[in-house]
Amino acid sequence: MSIAPCFDAGSPYCPCVLAELGQCVACPVLRGEDTCACGWSGLCVYEEFIRSKMKARPGRRPVAATVLSRQEITKDADNPAFLLDVKVPRYLSLWCEVPGSFVLLRPKGSAERFNVPVSVMASSDAKITLAIEVMGPKTIALHRACREGSDITLVGPFWSGLQGFAHLERLSSGRVLIVAKGIAQACAVQAARYVTDRGGYVKALLGGGPLNRVFANGPVEEAGASVEVLPKAKDHNLARVFAELVAVRYDVLLSAGAERQHRALRDLLAGVEDPPSFVWSSSLSMTCAEGICGSCLSNGFRGCKAHLPDGV
Repeated sequence: MSIAPCFDAGSPYCPCVLAELGQCVACPVLRGEDTCACGWSGLCVYEEFIRSKMKARPGRRPVAATVLSRQEITKDADNPAFLLDVKVPRYLSLWCEVPGSFVLLRPKGSAERFNVPVSVMASSDAKITLAIEVMGPKTIALHRACREGSDITLVGPFWSGLQGFAHLERLSSGRVLIVAKGIAQACAVQAARYVTDRGGYVKALLGGGPLNRVFANGPVEEAGASVEVLPKAKDHNLARVFAELVAVRYDVLLSAGAERQHRALRDLLAGVEDPPSFVWSSSLSMTCAEGICGSCLSNGFRGCKAHLPDGV
């Protein structure tokens, strides 16, 4: 199966303003190249752009959302984190069911520069669950603004939160090992459900990471995965992960955590005979998430939209 290089290709938001600017992530022809080599998404972006009289479709618009409930993950003054259940329009919650979905969140009435990219942990009818770690001015503002019944501003969803996602799409059934630590445990829930709903097996190794708290074990188990909580270890549990990869033939290894975790697990795979495909949570900086501002650029790729090659 060919995979279009842009997460938005074929979606209601395609073609986007990048097509007008000659910077389309998916279509080489719209970038001024001579050869069509887009990876078929079910829609020809070039043809769609011509049909729309060379105008971009409207992008994602800010929507009003309401905090239904809030639960503290940790009240550590140096590293607080919390969960939110948020009421959103039903169409948005449906699109948020895709693993790797995230939204831009900011306090109501604040400027766009306060947008924070937040992974969607779970999605149901007109409701999404978000996990937020307080790390700087933007998340401090959310920490203060998000109370039960309060209104917030949300833009999304976006779908590039899991790079290498095509490996999961190709997996009709099979075995997936998830290693998730810190706030990135939120990524594990929908990924696990996506695999188990298709008849696959998921083993999730969850660690507290910088939060020193495992909070996703219940939801991941409810998604049908087998869960093991990792203790603190000097080797960051690499020996445990390696032992699991050697003992069981996995089709995909999903790393949800910091960039250093991704690098360590990639290195670990070099020692595994017939290693699994690699999927990883995005740790790129994002501001607009529409490929315009450039804060997500990685080796020339617009990481908020593009399917990145392994290792980028």
